[in-house]
Amino acid sequence: MNILLVFPLNEPYDEIITANKTAWKSKLNPYKNIKKLDCAYPTGLLSIASYVKKHVPEANVKILDLNAVLIRVAKRKSEGSETFAGYGYEDLLKESMSLLGGFIPDITGISTLFCSNYRDLKPLAAFLKKAYPKNLVVCGGHLASACYERIYYDKHEIDAIGFGEGEIPFRELACAVLRGKAAEYLSSSPYWITKAKTGAGVKFAPQKTALADLDEIPPFDFGMLVFPEAYFNSTRYFFVIDSREDKKEIFIFSSRGCQYKCVFCASQNVHGNAVRFHSVDRIRSDIRYYHERYGITRFVFYDDHFLSDKARALEILEFISRQGFTAEIPTPAFFSLDGEIAAAMKRAGIREVNLTIESGNENTLKKIIHKPGSLKKAAEAVDILHNEGIIVVSNILIGLPGETKESIESGLEYLLTTSIDWFQCFVVAPLPGSELYEICEEKGYFVPDYDISTMDYKKCLIRTADFSPEYIEKKAYEMNLKLNFTNNYNIRIGNYRVALMFFERVINSVIDTHAFAYYFAAKCCQALRLDGKYEIYKAKYAEMTAKYVFWREYSAQFNLKPLD
Repeated sequence: MNILLVFPLNEPYDEIITANKTAWKSKLNPYKNIKKLDCAYPTGLLSIASYVKKHVPEANVKILDLNAVLIRVAKRKSEGSETFAGYGYEDLLKESMSLLGGFIPDITGISTLFCSNYRDLKPLAAFLKKAYPKNLVVCGGHLASACYERIYYDKHEIDAIGFGEGEIPFRELACAVLRGKAAEYLSSSPYWITKAKTGAGVKFAPQKTALADLDEIPPFDFGMLVFPEAYFNSTRYFFVIDSREDKKEIFIFSSRGCQYKCVFCASQNVHGNAVRFHSVDRIRSDIRYYHERYGITRFVFYDDHFLSDKARALEILEFISRQGFTAEIPTPAFFSLDGEIAAAMKRAGIREVNLTIESGNENTLKKIIHKPGSLKKAAEAVDILHNEGIIVVSNILIGLPGETKESIESGLEYLLTTSIDWFQCFVVAPLPGSELYEICEEKGYFVPDYDISTMDYKKCLIRTADFSPEYIEKKAYEMNLKLNFTNNYNIRIGNYRVALMFFERVINSVIDTHAFAYYFAAKCCQALRLDGKYEIYKAKYAEMTAKYVFWREYSAQFNLKPLD
């Protein structure tokens, strides 16, 4: 039997291909013809596929990432001096399926993780149904688990929706298809939601099932990926950590679940609150396997609670350093950090991390977000990491119900005093399945034109008596300009090389029309006596402010003095 697993575009197709019309605020790809796309390991699909193949040897699985396809299309069009005029989403899907050759799926599973996947889900499912009429089309993931009623209400051509983690339900479905009993299985399984189960008068409560022992999932076979080479340097798509093009890497989720209940998080709907771990022996075995089979030497642990078992974390980090490999823990929990952990991180080659502090206001942190830890503990973690020479980035969110303009401002004033190297400032997104989403629905905080397909971390969809969406969006961006540019920590302490590294990272990997990045890069070059670069960045700042009203207004607002 043939199984096709599809990882959809990270954002709606039409937004990706029209981003060059707003170059002053959009991250563009290297060819400047579409929005920059992240192409990172589809670890969830790899996990499901590996587990299914272990238990259903007859299964032939292919994993198709539409982001990888569109990146190739953008490169081809750039090299041929072509535009995307007349090349629509269906054209992308046709080209994507042509890459499969004669592969005809019996089951197609669509990963539906994020709100940004929703708009394209309906045409994607319809295309798959038309292209492969006998094939079962199913979907699953965080968004699908939270919005299954909405999916059927909007008349998506989805045969079934997996609830919770996908390994066991997909294995059972594959076995049912082999027996010719798919319809009977889907109608009776508590793990799959069908249109009939959401009908009027039907009382059906889906149930989650999860692997108690994560070691039951085999190591990944990249031969299932249509474009395996697309992922070996996945961190080049992320601002958080410095990419190492000379090292092949893999993303590893060594644990699942979270015992905490942050207001904006919905992961517990899929993974539950109990934390489950791969054993240390299994992690060591996987590291050897990925190195010997694929030449991987950089291991990126993306699970939220890698550090929650200190002895386990130390054992893994020490193993990696002894092997001469490199580790990354992009988002370590700051409340789990201490000096011993930080020293082990340094020995394993870690140079940058993102501490997700989320707010500079203690009341917001504790009583609204329900974050474990405190600002004092966060500050201690920053100092501990800096003592080991590790650079610290932090995510900050604003726009939560219960926040006021005064609490946001006091949080900003605190953050301006910290020694954090860089901030990523976001508008909070009320993810379906989170407590925040329920609060917004119950209290009527959503804006009138709210829709899950429009949700991202720049657009505010919440209005309360204390703030408007317009205020939050503007404030989040002004916080970014103030924290990272006009009050940059490394400039304050005279560490111009680190400051310049971040400004150049913005220019080279985020957005090359950022006037403030050019201005403050020029200031750093001036201090470092890099005269050639100084003149280049000075000229680029002048070009951006001459070209874009947006940047002229902000330059005036922040009173940027003329460069010498």
